Amino acid sequence: MQQAEIAAYNSLVNINKSDLGDKKFLAFRYTDLGEMMSLGSSEATINSLGGLVQLNGPAASIFRRLIYSIRMPTNRQRVTAAVSSSASRLSKKSGKKKQEEKS
Repeated sequence: MQQAEIAAYNSLVNINKSDLGDKKFLAFRYTDLGEMMSLGSSEATINSLGGLVQLNGPAASIFRRLIYSIRMPTNRQRVTAAVSSSASRLSKKSGKKKQEEKS
């Protein structure tokens, strides 16, 4: 995903060489943002800032969903992702409570 904007620009320059004049290709520089991994519906692991931030379990799952929502390109998508994530977690919790009440 980090390469997308640079690759698109460089492709445009390559395709339209004569129209764009002396435009040069841009160099890509990778930025290590860490890793986030979902481990089921309510567990996750996060490793970021070269190992300075390490979270595991339900707290990591909440942060992973929050970060995922924040990185959406538009505010509408951010809200939709956050609401969807929250609704999913709430429905699972209420389902568990109903099951416990039946037992």
